[in-house]
Amino acid sequence: MIRSPFARSASIPLSLACLTTIGLTIVATIALLYRLGSLGLIDETEPLFAEAARQMVKTGNWITPYYNDVTRFDKPPLVYWLMAIGYRAFGVNEWMARLPSAIAAIGLMALVCEVVVRCVAPPRSPQGYLKPWFAGGLAGAITVLNLHTLVWGRTGVSDMLLSGCMGGALLAFFMGYRALEWEGSHDAPVFGDVRSTVAFTPRSARIWFGLFYTLIALAVLTKGPVGIVLPGFIILLFLLLVGQFWATLRGMGLWWGIPLFVAIVVPWFVLVIAENGQAYIDSFFGYHNVARFTSVVNRHSAPWYFYGLVIGFGFFPWSAYLPAAIARLRPWRIDAWRRIPRSQQLPLFALCWFGSIFLFFSLAVTKLPSYVLPLMPAGAILVAIILADVTFGELAIERYDSILNAPRLPSRWLNWGHGASLLLWLGWTIAIWTIPLWYTYDPAVPKIARQLLTSGVCHTAGVALAVITTVILLTVVLRRSWIGSAHAIGFCLFTLLSFHPLLNEIDRLRQLPIREIAAQIHDVRKPNEPIVLLGFEKPSLVFYVQDHVTFLDRISTARAWLDCLAPQTSALLITDEKRQEDLALPEARLTAISEHQRYRLARVQPSPVAPDTTQQRPKANDRTPNKIQGQNHRPDRPACKLYHKL
Repeated sequence: MIRSPFARSASIPLSLACLTTIGLTIVATIALLYRLGSLGLIDETEPLFAEAARQMVKTGNWITPYYNDVTRFDKPPLVYWLMAIGYRAFGVNEWMARLPSAIAAIGLMALVCEVVVRCVAPPRSPQGYLKPWFAGGLAGAITVLNLHTLVWGRTGVSDMLLSGCMGGALLAFFMGYRALEWEGSHDAPVFGDVRSTVAFTPRSARIWFGLFYTLIALAVLTKGPVGIVLPGFIILLFLLLVGQFWATLRGMGLWWGIPLFVAIVVPWFVLVIAENGQAYIDSFFGYHNVARFTSVVNRHSAPWYFYGLVIGFGFFPWSAYLPAAIARLRPWRIDAWRRIPRSQQLPLFALCWFGSIFLFFSLAVTKLPSYVLPLMPAGAILVAIILADVTFGELAIERYDSILNAPRLPSRWLNWGHGASLLLWLGWTIAIWTIPLWYTYDPAVPKIARQLLTSGVCHTAGVALAVITTVILLTVVLRRSWIGSAHAIGFCLFTLLSFHPLLNEIDRLRQLPIREIAAQIHDVRKPNEPIVLLGFEKPSLVFYVQDHVTFLDRISTARAWLDCLAPQTSALLITDEKRQEDLALPEARLTAISEHQRYRLARVQPSPVAPDTTQQRPKANDRTPNKIQGQNHRPDRPACKLYHKL
């Protein structure tokens, strides 16, 4: 049998595995677990998920998600189920709301490391066995050490869980595809180093494909059809490029994989449609899937180059090396890629993964930064492999180029990457240092710039980033072989010294007043007293109050709503000074309770004038949801209207 020049040594020191595990544990702790539950839920999206999970625990209905007693058809239930299980086990808190996202990111990080370690070829040198472990550890670290994953891996929404399930499924597929390659058999046709046919499915391939089908099903239960459409397109493109479509399809075990997928996915969809009927179909499939791709939803539009900017800044600092990593692959040399062993086709698979997601969401009309989160692991693989080559010298790069029958990648590509990474570090240093100059207005904190400047947190964070940037510069100039490690360590320090202090200060200014009001409401609220929030929509208040909150946006609507209070029934009103004055309620009806930043909490007594009994009285705490095609809302009221952002 002809051995590949990339054949790995069978003896891998256990100490390398232990060091890699320890290193990634430290990275995961710093990036994902440290102070995970110390910040309050961030309005507006995160509390919607956290409260829907809490209502599952409260009502015992694990089929139809509800938020503020209203059906929430935006997402399938997996993220709600995981949060609700955490609530039952450890109580309702921010930590449990965010833990599913953190666990998904950690699991994805570990799987990226495992796959890269198995698939990266060691160079021919006495220390060659170090390279796969370095590349794997660096790829795993990059997976979580970027701004995009750092934010969404610490946020209690479904995006990180989707990225974890989808990324894990794609990695499991590639490992199953790799396991299908003939090894040690003299019966299979040989072309160079490649066994061209698949005659059986080894046990390891069945395990990996079983994991693939399971994770694809969980991705669908996390965010719907996109969980299978995107991975299916990526796999199809890759198999067509390497010319292994039918051979791999025969070895994937579709006869048992498809029933496994159906058994996991279909039962919940059947139950939720049976419970909610056409309202669910129109809202989830029509509005939240088809409409988001074909039209602008909730004013989330952006230009065609939007995701280029998102990746450039969100994948900081590693995005600087993406052009060199992609150019090095020469993806147009399809014949050369088809001749190399399957395990060495991982970079091409990562490029198909990266490019497919980027193109898919660039074509979508509705654009949000979180949509491209699932391509970050692919970017991590691409960048980690080229930085591992930098660390272990030119030899690996030259051999890689020779097997593709291509000239060596000019060193200027890597030099441009080093320069661009320095510019990104410098850009973020300046941006954080000057936050009070450009972050001048926030609806929740009108004077936020002055308060941030007074706190000094931006100055401290900027100084820390300036020191890190200087160290990165010295590494580029004096010891480029350490550049991958320098970026990883620098990002960990950035997380501890800049990211967390800034987030803590912004939470204190923006979200702490809401939590203080909720605590005050628990102390002063009378039994069944309705709660009204005028002029703002703060879903976190619903989570912290743990009861229904009526959101009103107009002064006239609020005045009519309050005038319809039943006799002997008061209401708690949260608004700001201006809107409270515009309400023009008599002093006898309005009793101030407390003030927190811009928010005022007061008790409103019923109107001394009897309400018109010819009209239906608005029910402040009516719990009966009214489902209308494509919308989730409560029954219409003649004198007040409840506004919900979908």
